[in-house]
Amino acid sequence: MGGGAVSKSNLLSSARCTARVLSEDDTDPVARAEACLRFLNGKPSDYRLHQFWEYLTKLPVEEQHYWVGTLYTLMLSPNIRRSQATYFTPPVVAGAVIDFVVDAGFDIARHNVMDPAAGGAAFLSTLAGRMKRAKIDVDSVARRLFGIEIDIGLAHLSRRLIEEQLGTKLDPKNIFRADSLQLPVQRQFDLVIANPPYGRVTAEDVRGDDWMRVAHPGHINKYALFSELSFRLAKPGGLIALVIPSSFRAGPLYDRMREFVRKQGQILSIASIYGRNGVFLDVQQDVSVLVARRGSPHQASRLVDFPIIGQDVNGLPPVKVKLPKDKAAAWPLPATDPELVGGAKLADYGVQAKVGYFVWNRETSRMRKRVSSKLTYPLIWAKNVRSGRLCYPAGRTKPSIDFVKFQQPSSAIVSGPSAVMQRTTNDGQPRRLIAAVVDPKVVAKWGGFVTENHTIVLTADDPKKLDLAIALLNTSAVDKRYRQVSGTASVSVSLLRELDLPRPKMFARALKAHNGNAEIAAAIAYGDASEPGAQP
Repeated sequence: MGGGAVSKSNLLSSARCTARVLSEDDTDPVARAEACLRFLNGKPSDYRLHQFWEYLTKLPVEEQHYWVGTLYTLMLSPNIRRSQATYFTPPVVAGAVIDFVVDAGFDIARHNVMDPAAGGAAFLSTLAGRMKRAKIDVDSVARRLFGIEIDIGLAHLSRRLIEEQLGTKLDPKNIFRADSLQLPVQRQFDLVIANPPYGRVTAEDVRGDDWMRVAHPGHINKYALFSELSFRLAKPGGLIALVIPSSFRAGPLYDRMREFVRKQGQILSIASIYGRNGVFLDVQQDVSVLVARRGSPHQASRLVDFPIIGQDVNGLPPVKVKLPKDKAAAWPLPATDPELVGGAKLADYGVQAKVGYFVWNRETSRMRKRVSSKLTYPLIWAKNVRSGRLCYPAGRTKPSIDFVKFQQPSSAIVSGPSAVMQRTTNDGQPRRLIAAVVDPKVVAKWGGFVTENHTIVLTADDPKKLDLAIALLNTSAVDKRYRQVSGTASVSVSLLRELDLPRPKMFARALKAHNGNAEIAAAIAYGDASEPGAQP
């Protein structure tokens, strides 16, 4: 098969329509899997399915398999898709991850591999194709590929896609349906590779207490559990390659996971995947690739590769950086180019950050519709924050302003130069960092204000420095750096304080030179930060 290019949007639209048609007849998971697989065998008789089949014929094999797997997930209900996190690894990512492990010593001619979250066989099918193209005996390959998948239809689909690649049958025991997290480890592998599901679970949902090695009570994420399992599944000296949310790199609640990984072996590379949208269908997570070798603990003196995966950035040499000496500390986020480093932090702009104070649904008795005493202040909600505009209080549900009553003076009352940032963003917002300077009229009229807990308050003694910092924080250059560090929708105050920013004088100089265009100024300030004479 082959032919002209097909846009992803057209493919996805066609796949959604095709899924609706197939769902009319097939409800059994295995029958649905077989219905998807039939697209690989020829033109369907139902004319409503022709367009999707025609699109598939124009794709290489790995892309075909990816879209056949995606078609199956689109036949699932959104709730099941979210609960099982059935979001498959795109071929460009799967291929890059396999390149990493081959470079790290995985021998396709003799080593075995396990995917404990096999999904649509993105890794196993791609490996099978590579092994066959290398003219390795297909029966040998079939004996060395293993996978576990919780969805019986996907387990069937995975096995059949690998068989399609190899042209031979697999032992059903090699790819089977089960919950990997509930199984005892009975053998170990040369490579454990996975794009595990994510989402919180409770301690009662988990087998044993291994979760305590990588998570905190009340904050147990599936991908942390799969990460812990992957190290147990790997042989001593074996490789682990995981496609997981970037939150593990610096999130405060993933300190145990970072410490565990460093104790279990050497960290070889931590790759970034560009794009909040478009990499994984229906997923808004920022994603990283962790590659490690199980063995003696990671030494802080060891350099770690930080490559970039993405069609627009392929070819850039990976940056090499040491991890912090503290095993639980946040891992660095090097720039794609070592010279593109700002060298400053928020404090260098004279700005302090803290979480908003007022939890409205716990203290509704303190809310007022008008000023009732001297200690009553307007409340700024996250929805009042719009970048590029002065922030002014307005009601949560109505235009009228909400107020909060205090019994005595409080540090939560903000009465100086300040700005407010949204602490959580939704999938429809293109930026993670959204901040606005508070209109000085607010303090002039009411003597101060208070913000809700879904905000971050940014304060400074110098209004000009505050304006400069907010202009910078609202740029795509800064937003991109923050998203690469944090894989969650919530903005972390600690990460914000540590975020690499251009030096203030460099940014101010570039801003002036480009007539106040903060986007251009931020890019220039990052790029020039390491040049001679760039010190503020």
